Amino acid sequence: MDLKVTVNITAENEWFVAVCEEYNLSAKSLTIEDALTELQRKLQKYLEDEQMSVSVSVVFVIKMPV
Repeated sequence: MDLKVTVNITAENEWFVAVCEEYNLSAKSLTIEDALTELQRKLQKYLEDEQMSVSVSVVFVIKMPV
């Protein structure tokens, strides 16, 4: 099962911030890739804590200002 979540990415000074509004989670890092990796880790942990990890594959729908 795929779980699609919207991720907004913004730049704040030297940081990239990735925010998942559906689950009120965020992560920041010096690179977009690291911010997304950290956000995915937090989301997987959240889903495990909520016992929703029945073979869920997370798909990010990314929104980013140009």
